[in-house]
Amino acid sequence: MKIKELVSTKYKLENLSIFRGLSKEKILEIINYSDFKIKKFEKQETLSFRGDKINDIMIVLDGELRGEMQKFNGDTIIIDFLKQNDMIAPAFIFGINNDFPVDLIANTNSTILSLNKSSLIALLSENELLLTNFLNEVSNKSQLLSKRIWFNFVNKTIYEKVVAYIYENHIDGVITFKPNISELAKKFEITRPSLSREISALCETGLLNKIKSNTYNFDEKKLFDK
Repeated sequence: MKIKELVSTKYKLENLSIFRGLSKEKILEIINYSDFKIKKFEKQETLSFRGDKINDIMIVLDGELRGEMQKFNGDTIIIDFLKQNDMIAPAFIFGINNDFPVDLIANTNSTILSLNKSSLIALLSENELLLTNFLNEVSNKSQLLSKRIWFNFVNKTIYEKVVAYIYENHIDGVITFKPNISELAKKFEITRPSLSREISALCETGLLNKIKSNTYNFDEKKLFDK
């Protein structure tokens, strides 16, 4: 797909964090006069391996990616999921270490917008708002990583991990375990049966009430004050 085709496609470039605050006209001007490229990946296709060099800034236009690592015993740990409009490893394009920190795999058919490092530097130096948006994205990612480190350090038991996950991800008293119990268990570094038993125990005590598959409602005061 050529960049010009973006004008008439479903992608809303104004929703991308790096373009926040810019008019559609200005975004199209930037797109047309910069070295942006479109890359498509099939479901389960590997975009990059841990240790590969990061030469481009990349943004998910559609689809979903997952970042994963291999433990020494061969087990796979899901580190993160990247969805539409997410920027991929923006903190790693600059600095001493420019290697991908994880294996990056397409969870679904996915489309990526990319721009090489030298073109990115030129673009950021010409537009203060783009520079601010990029720095905000790097800061937000760093803060999220800090929260996750704290999460794994503080929450030792399965119960603590589940309740902390619910606290961080619920919407108006409803929680959906995403993308599914198996993948979430890998992220928690526990087995799927262990996670399923903990969720079932919360249901038995009335702290969770199942609405549909992987989705539950709950009383915030009862669960978080327990």
